[in-house]
Amino acid sequence: AEAYEAYRKKKDDLGEEFADVIIYLLGLSEILGIDLEHELLHKIEKNKHREYQKIDGVTVRTKEYEESV
Repeated sequence: AEAYEAYRKKKDDLGEEFADVIIYLLGLSEILGIDLEHELLHKIEKNKHREYQKIDGVTVRTKEYEESV
């Protein structure tokens, strides 16, 4: 909410608000035992295979990536 408020007000500290989100996320992933690097790389790879289409100026996902197990 603070990052959006900073963006809305065109404040110079938007980058600092984003850094706060990253710090919080890193701490939470450590507490929960989530390998954030692994999850991030997996998600990037998954997103590469999704199909998108621009509809009325908005990018919309048109096909979900199906992982082979």
